[in-house]
Amino acid sequence: MKNLSRRTWLKAAAFGPSTGLLAQIMGQIEAQAAGAAKRPCRIVFVVQSNGFQTYGSTPVGLNYDRNRSKLLDVPLADYKLPDDLSPLEPFKERVTIVQGLQGTHVGPYHGGSFGALAGLPKGKNHSALGQTIDAALAKALPAVFPIVGLGLDANHHATQAVYVCSAWGADQTVATQCNPMTAYQSLFGSVASANKEFDARTNLLDFLKDDIKDLKSDVAGPERDKLDSHLNALESISKRQQQLREMTDTLRKNAPKADKRYTSLNECERLEAQFDIAAAALMAGLTNVVTICSCLCCPNGKFTGLGLFQNIHSYGHGGPKENTIIRKFHIGLVAGLAKKLAVIPEGNGSMLDNTLIVYTSDSADSHHSNGRNWPFVLIGGLAGKLRSGRYLEFPAFGQTGNRSINALYCTLLHAAGSPRDQFNLEDGQRDLDKHGPLTDLMT
Repeated sequence: MKNLSRRTWLKAAAFGPSTGLLAQIMGQIEAQAAGAAKRPCRIVFVVQSNGFQTYGSTPVGLNYDRNRSKLLDVPLADYKLPDDLSPLEPFKERVTIVQGLQGTHVGPYHGGSFGALAGLPKGKNHSALGQTIDAALAKALPAVFPIVGLGLDANHHATQAVYVCSAWGADQTVATQCNPMTAYQSLFGSVASANKEFDARTNLLDFLKDDIKDLKSDVAGPERDKLDSHLNALESISKRQQQLREMTDTLRKNAPKADKRYTSLNECERLEAQFDIAAAALMAGLTNVVTICSCLCCPNGKFTGLGLFQNIHSYGHGGPKENTIIRKFHIGLVAGLAKKLAVIPEGNGSMLDNTLIVYTSDSADSHHSNGRNWPFVLIGGLAGKLRSGRYLEFPAFGQTGNRSINALYCTLLHAAGSPRDQFNLEDGQRDLDKHGPLTDLMT
């Protein structure tokens, strides 16, 4: 290994840490410096394109009221889940459906991209204007990998990564790995067959650190400070590599089997592989925050694996049958993840008891949404901090008591032990919502 050329190391870098990962590592350092408490809390976001229509989010026997003036809070046990959510029936006592939250300020028409998890307007060319909730929670719940971003970009089979969902801040985007094999190697490379690649990445970091140390002697002032920052980041990544080495037994125990789905051109198989990777990363303790996004801002994406050959944009203009088929597939994967976590003991319960899975769409309640109703499905209780087994329909847009999606994100931060009175609502937008979390959702 020591005799390999610098060109070889640089080639290895193509498979190694990105600037997005550097930002993640630095976010973890900041959280630890702030004294963030370590706790068995985990959050998974599943964000699907093309809208979350009310026929797919409202229990059978209820009708969503676009003029509702008072909170509706009823037990899910009294109702059957809609067909779209039927795979969650075995977990209904751990499910809460939330409707009536608004995100008009996001502008989710054709997808809100970063705004869906930030509660912010879309930036120019779908850029990130601020921090997303998964990044905020990653700082509150630090881990070896602060955020594991996985997803499906059905528009391009060869896409390695996209930047469309998560951000540490304005223009500080987090990569969503769209290639399951690449994601697998990043997380479990230290125990995978490609061990040489993992060693190459580790040794490349040592080369870069040495180069920066040599360069520091030739510069001064702000340039030297910048080099110090880069050096600290590289040392943090080296530490992570060492942590992965020390976790070899745990990783080997929990690493998924990289079967044919990991290299498949079938979008359904690739997404199945991504959910397997997400479960394994959580069970191995590699991360406490996972974000899985499916075809966000990708209107030409198709789900041919479900027998649907038109693009999802076409179904967005109608096609409730097809939308249900696509959503039911996604919810089936969510239920599979919940099942895996539910059988693993943890404390007085299971991993699912300490985990929250949040399912929503980047397009609110329809493909061409105005954002007046943004449905969410929550599975789990986040260590008992949130109520489960409920259907909550908040006062509708324009009614007293209407709340925004930002309020839900405040609620998640409160539950994770990092409370905020508002999340990403600027002074000119605060009339959209009153301060504080959704107390009706909290235990």
